[in-house]
Amino acid sequence: MEASEVFYGKRKQEDELEIILVETDVYSCSEGSCIGWMRKDFATDDLLCPMCGHETVMETRELPKI
Repeated sequence: MEASEVFYGKRKQEDELEIILVETDVYSCSEGSCIGWMRKDFATDDLLCPMCGHETVMETRELPKI
């Protein structure tokens, strides 16, 4: 039974991790039917949507800090 107690204690610690959200600039696909987007820090040089290849527009989203 001690192994179960250790397991539950470990899981509880994982649940308590705090996710920090920050305002992040992203490039979002301008095509209405596409949901593609990419963080500004990881954007390609041509700024085309990574999923469909259409143009992107800059916007701000609250995303987890990386």
